[in-house]
Amino acid sequence: MISNFFMQLIHIELLTSYSVKDLLTLMRRDPRFDAKLVNDLFFEGSLIDENSHRFIADNIVSWLYERGENPDEFIERIVKRCADFEAVPARSVLRTYLPFVSQFYQTKDVRALCLETIPKRYPFLTHASILKDSTENDMRNMFLAFRFETPGALVSNPMRWILGMFRVGPLLLNTPAYEYMEYEATQTSFIEALEGRVEAEMKDGNVYIGNKLVGRTATFGECLDKLGFEWENTPERDVGCVLALEDLRDEKTNSVLLRKGCYYGTPSNILDVRFKANVITSEPFLKLMSTVVKQEFDAWKPVQKAQEQLLGAMNDSVEVVYYKSDDSISVNRKHLMRNVPARILRNLLREYTATGREEYENREFKRDPSICMDPLRPNFESRLNRVIAHINGTDEKDGNSEGVKKYFEIERHRRGGFRFLPKCKIVFREE
Repeated sequence: MISNFFMQLIHIELLTSYSVKDLLTLMRRDPRFDAKLVNDLFFEGSLIDENSHRFIADNIVSWLYERGENPDEFIERIVKRCADFEAVPARSVLRTYLPFVSQFYQTKDVRALCLETIPKRYPFLTHASILKDSTENDMRNMFLAFRFETPGALVSNPMRWILGMFRVGPLLLNTPAYEYMEYEATQTSFIEALEGRVEAEMKDGNVYIGNKLVGRTATFGECLDKLGFEWENTPERDVGCVLALEDLRDEKTNSVLLRKGCYYGTPSNILDVRFKANVITSEPFLKLMSTVVKQEFDAWKPVQKAQEQLLGAMNDSVEVVYYKSDDSISVNRKHLMRNVPARILRNLLREYTATGREEYENREFKRDPSICMDPLRPNFESRLNRVIAHINGTDEKDGNSEGVKKYFEIERHRRGGFRFLPKCKIVFREE
């Protein structure tokens, strides 16, 4: 179990930037999103397990991509909100710094101390150490090494999340942001970093996206030599990895997939941080304390209201029953459709309630003889149109005039496939 602190920042960003209707499309992606988990994300001091952390973060990234949004910009909004002290969980922040308060009042460089205390403030990071700390022309350069015992346990691609978490530290202590922070090496493999947005191919030790050369095989030792670092665990120098030769961005959202010069799949993460040296503030916790006071009054109310609205919407449910005796489906005990349209919806709901899946291919249904009896002339599209008409209330044949689209819809979002859009909890059974 780990602290919900950073997940709390993420959840607040969701509540402040998206409507309840939008958030329900995220919550319906996975049946593990329930009221208890949503409360654990919201309340200070809560703990969440690693599996929950992973499926939440991975679902958020996939959801943002589906919406055509850049996950990097999502995290940038969190960083900006922390800089502005807007809807920041101030008590949770103070709790993470309590063991180090006296150090931050005595330090000569707040931002350097933020990096030095990372190993103690984030216990899920292991083997954390400062590899280099130098100052030249009033600019300080620190290289931080850290690793996860099980890479990908908290999120498939933790690079952007960890970077965001480290970046907010100085901001919450009334200190300017780091001037530069980037990975030189990461445990995330180049395949995980691509996040399924493009397909890569390895040929003769080179990595190609289509016909474009984007990387080559290397060793961790090459990375260490380039940076000028010694490494105690000598065998790790021979571990293979991939060096990105080009910056690669997602065509649809412009999010960063690969960064030129970064080594992917290394035994340890190495972060390069540069900032003006000896920046301090006489009262690093002043804004945090002021925010705690304000949140007792007005500043926290909009976030609290959004949380209550989301939980209320999540608790709504609809009962859908498929009756084998007359091959029909009812919604909240009202007849909706029968025969082939009913079977299409039945098959869809079987899969959704079992796995949470929302994306479907037409060909899956065309192969089902109970839906398309003639494989040469399946005519599935017209049958799917009937299902959509029943849901929208535009097919009067079975006497359904209202439709059920307030509970769920089917969207033809691309050729050869469609998407199921649940708007509340769906309880499905067959009788």
